[in-house]
Parts: sequence; structure tokens; C-alpha cells
Amino acid sequence: MNPNFEIKDKTIIYEILDKAEYGTLALCVENKPYAAPLNFVRIDDDIYFHGALKNKKMKILEQNPNVSFSVVENYALIDSDFSTTEGLACPATQFYKSVSIDGVAVVENSREIKAEVFELFMQKHQPKGGYKPFSHSDYDKALKATALVKIEVENLTCKFKFGQHLNEERFEMIVSHLLKRGTAIDKRTVEIMQKQRKNTL
Repeated sequence: MNPNFEIKDKTIIYEILDKAEYGTLALCVENKPYAAPLNFVRIDDDIYFHGALKNKKMKILEQNPNVSFSVVENYALIDSDFSTTEGLACPATQFYKSVSIDGVAVVENSREIKAEVFELFMQKHQPKGGYKPFSHSDYDKALKATALVKIEVENLTCKFKFGQHLNEERFEMIVSHLLKRGTAIDKRTVEIMQKQRKNTL
């Protein structure tokens, strides 16, 4: 990875993971890959997801618990003519933040742990509340019938791509075009571009 793109600050990485509504889980068994989008929560460095006890993910994990997990936060699409006057398509790109994780999936069977993690799921996706706490016996059957999986993280990388590596002329050309196009995501992208540029100089 280009060192200009790499982010090592755990506070920033956690912010991306906690904000993301879903990530993509990659699995492999018998040399056949399988990827699935899913909701998740983070506790420290570990990632938790849930599902049916006997779905495809769980059957694969029984055979191979090694997984990869990724989250992407998209920003502005950079049109090819935003950074070149030569009429080439090659400079077209996407600016983004991403987190990639390699780890081992471990099934959690404890009702106490399930209740704690599902409470965090609800706090993340339904922060307004309006539900009984998971300590309530009404959830006993549902918790028993639901698989909870923790990804024990072995390797974590974070990448910001916001033109930090570009020369001053191309960088400012992109900024000018984004401000002219002027969408909300364009303006937010420019803010991050300038911040990241300052951090890498």
C-alpha cells in the first residue's frame, strides 16, 4: 500500500467501523469463495455479526473459520477530465475510506455475551430505543436460535484515497472541479482532501 494512503490512528479506524451500516464478509471453502454483505458491530478490535444457526455462512465457517471483512465509505467520483486535459479515461477514479480485516471467526454461545452484543446492535441501528432490554426472558428463544459470531482480528489495515499522492497542479485541478460541481459529497470530499494533504506534506 502507498504509505500516503495508509491510516494507523485507531480512533479514525473505529469511527469508520462504527459509522458503517454494513460490511462485506469474505469466506472460502474447498477453493470456492463466497462473499456476503452483513450488519455488524465492533467491540474493541473485534467484529461481531449474527445470522441463522445453519445458513450458508455458518456451514462454511464450520469447515474454514478464516475470514476477511471489509468496509468502504464512498466519497466523490472523480471524472477523468477533473485531473487531465489529455482526454484520457485513465485518471477517472473514486475517492474513499476503507477498512480491511483478516481474522478468525469464533461462534459465541453464551446468552450473556449474546445479550450484550445484540444490545449494541440495537444502539447502533435503532438509537431511539423503544424495545425491551435483552436481559428479558422474552428473548430467550430468539437468542438460542440465533448464531453470534466474533471475528478475532489478526490483521487490520485502513486506507484513505483522497489524491494525497498527486502533484499540486492535479490536486488543485480536482478541487476546483469538485467545488464547481458542488454536491454535498463533493464539498465534503474537498474538506477531507485538504486535511489529508496537510497531514502528508
